[in-house]
Amino acid sequence: MQKITTSRRGFMQLSATSAAFLAAGASFASLTGCTKAPVASGYKVLRNTDFEFITAIAPVVLGGSYPGVLGPEKAPEVLLKAVDNLVVTLQEYAQSQLIMMFDVMQSAPLRVAMDAPWSTWPEATAEDIERFLQGWKTSMIPLKRMGYGSLVKVLAMCWYSQPETFISSGYPGMPKRELLTDQPIAAAD
Repeated sequence: MQKITTSRRGFMQLSATSAAFLAAGASFASLTGCTKAPVASGYKVLRNTDFEFITAIAPVVLGGSYPGVLGPEKAPEVLLKAVDNLVVTLQEYAQSQLIMMFDVMQSAPLRVAMDAPWSTWPEATAEDIERFLQGWKTSMIPLKRMGYGSLVKVLAMCWYSQPETFISSGYPGMPKRELLTDQPIAAAD
């Protein structure tokens, strides 16, 4: 792996450029109506357009554990509800950045600028999605690497926190606590 050394000035320039790019992307997304989509019925944060992105990348990110024992009918809903519940608990800034990333992934020109497939997410092949994710993972641009890390962590945390998926990760589940019935409970003074 190539080591990147950056001066303070270079870091500031990179930060300013990344912020400008995100702001321009978000502005473009809002002009095209991406951010005007209402929250989906029964959800707190996610919109129907976010569903397409998340359900398209989930099989690639989660590999053989998805859809697992839940099956292809139930798994997407369980994952989407878990992602929605996680995103709503994030601090306002982190939540807005994640939603902004979802917005960028809905606009074809912005997707291409971010090395994502031109086609809509439901039409993208697993190979296209894998190439996109690997490109972000190994990018020289810190913003893309952070985006990759965020996507993978959010999906993995939400998926593997479901009791139905414990077996696919080898986790036996929560330890069972046995109560000792022959021991008297001490009274508090």
